[in-house]
Amino acid sequence: MRRIYFNQITIISKIAKKAAQFNFSKSYNLILSEQKNSVGKSSLVKNIFWCLGCEPQFDDKWKALDCRVILNFDVKGEPYQIARHGNKFILNHNGINQVFTSVGGSFSIELMKLFEFNAQLTVRDKDEIQIPPPSYYFLPFYIDQKQSWANAWQSFNNLGQFSDWKKTIISYHTGMIGKDYFDTTKEICAKKIEASAVNKEIERLDTAISVVEEFCSSSNLVIDEGMLNKVEDDLSIQLMSLHLQQEVMFEELASLRSEKAHAESQLIIANHSFIEATNDYEFSETMPEEIECPTCGVLHDNSIVNRFTLLQDKNQAKDVIARISSQLIDITEKINQKSIEFNTLREDIKSLDDKYSPEKNTEITLSSILENVASSSVKRKVEDHRCHKVVRLHNIKNDEQGLIKFRTNASKEKRQLVKQKFQEFFPLYLSKLKAFGVNSSAIKSPENHAKVAASGGAAESTRAMLAYYVSIYKLIELYGEHILCPFIIDTPNQHEQAAKHYDSIISLLLEELPSNAQLFVCGMDDHKLTPLKEIANTIYLDVEHSLLNEESFEILDTQYSSIFE
Repeated sequence: MRRIYFNQITIISKIAKKAAQFNFSKSYNLILSEQKNSVGKSSLVKNIFWCLGCEPQFDDKWKALDCRVILNFDVKGEPYQIARHGNKFILNHNGINQVFTSVGGSFSIELMKLFEFNAQLTVRDKDEIQIPPPSYYFLPFYIDQKQSWANAWQSFNNLGQFSDWKKTIISYHTGMIGKDYFDTTKEICAKKIEASAVNKEIERLDTAISVVEEFCSSSNLVIDEGMLNKVEDDLSIQLMSLHLQQEVMFEELASLRSEKAHAESQLIIANHSFIEATNDYEFSETMPEEIECPTCGVLHDNSIVNRFTLLQDKNQAKDVIARISSQLIDITEKINQKSIEFNTLREDIKSLDDKYSPEKNTEITLSSILENVASSSVKRKVEDHRCHKVVRLHNIKNDEQGLIKFRTNASKEKRQLVKQKFQEFFPLYLSKLKAFGVNSSAIKSPENHAKVAASGGAAESTRAMLAYYVSIYKLIELYGEHILCPFIIDTPNQHEQAAKHYDSIISLLLEELPSNAQLFVCGMDDHKLTPLKEIANTIYLDVEHSLLNEESFEILDTQYSSIFE
């Protein structure tokens, strides 16, 4: 059985130290008061949806109570419990808790998966679709006392985060489109994102082309395509070789010059060491065999053996000088050889310059040719790249249009079927509700909801809106792929319907809603409700501004406080 049933709701306010608990029947539920308003009928049903992640319109007095709400419900025969306090949600199934800290994201995904609600909506100003919050699932199942009777699909606040959502949501709820529609929509969004990225690449390439064109226009050199191709062929072979030779040569010359500089610095050090060793040896020969240190008073040996050590240092320094000098000669010869090779390279470059500059004293030089060749080559390559991008963009756009056409054609027959069924239901229900002043011929589709409230007088338009919502509910039962939710009507006796019309409202609900659907009706107690009261679970609320009571607080708070810890 693909239905949701609300079983019990518990509301606790720790601030007011008040609480209440209400049990519901799986068939009909009446929430009534004895000729009193402001007793909490609307607050009771609003808390059902609030606990499930919707944002009904509460007054400031109720918001100040900072309530904790626990709802027990069944989905396809399986028991679930959901609890909410602020933006914290605890979803329990089979004793396992899932905790969420916001309405969007993972909470919406989990709840919509549970309700088999596959609709996705386009995020405002983005090529992106998302699973919407629970409000969009519950919209057709709740007629809010203040907003829905005058404007369908507006039972909750905070519905503006998606652009043009009504057409999509109405189409999905009534079965005109299904999961396959949104699978295709994902592909369309992916194509849009891809097209946007390619567009940016084309814009970047356009900028590059304009820069190259500006550079080309600043040069007076004009080379025809034949010459340009010849130059490119020659340069691609000859200049590449010269470039590689030049790169190797500079690296070798840099290494040799570095080596030479190091050798020269080493030669200076070796010469300095040789001079010092020579001076020390000559000085030691003038001193006695024992020398006293003038600083510390230690006696140092100045025998022939120690003086021989100084002589060895002198000779070693002399050998180092000879070796480094020999290295410098070799390095210098190598540098000279490389310099000759470099001059040869310059001659080769000059010959290329002469080749493409036959007239002397001309401004056309190899450098100018290279600049022109490079800019022209870059421009051609960028333009070729841009052409590929344009072709790719065209293909992406074609794919996108193909997907859109496929999506439209895939849902065409189902749309027609649903609209035909709506045109059966809606006029029939108008007739049963005696709303003869409403022009049903102008309301041919569930998408024409704006025309419903604008038809007939105030009382008639209210009955017309009920006929519209019941038609939508029937379409969801017949064609919707998601699970059917209970139907909640907050005060159907709007604008003080005449007695005979209130009779017709109750008859419509009893006769036309599915027999196994769960129904909630809020209102003043009235003898016209007798047929419904005889078979319904009736909840009476008669204490003004006091849906909650102090007597229930301690028991319920003890029982449920651990859920939120």
